[in-house]
Amino acid sequence: MNLPTQQLLAIVTIDFLTLAEPVQKDPLIDKRGEVIVKVGVILLAVGSVIAVKILSPRVEHAIIFAIVVSFGLIAFFLIG
Repeated sequence: MNLPTQQLLAIVTIDFLTLAEPVQKDPLIDKRGEVIVKVGVILLAVGSVIAVKILSPRVEHAIIFAIVVSFGLIAFFLIG
C-alpha cells in the first residue's frame, strides 16, 4: 500500500471506532444496580400477585378495580 491509502484507511478506521463508542460514558450510573432494581421490581410484582391469590378473590377484585380506576384517572388528567 502506498502512503495516501494507508492514511485514508487510518482515518476511516478512526472514524468508525469513534462512531461505535457509546455517546455518553457516565461513571456515576451503576449499570449493575439498575439491573438489580429491575429484577427486584419484577419479583415484587410476582410476589404481590401470589399474595393476593392466597388471600381471597374479593381482595383480588378490589385491587384490580383500584388499578383500573387509577389508570383511568391518570389518562384523564394527562389528556385533559
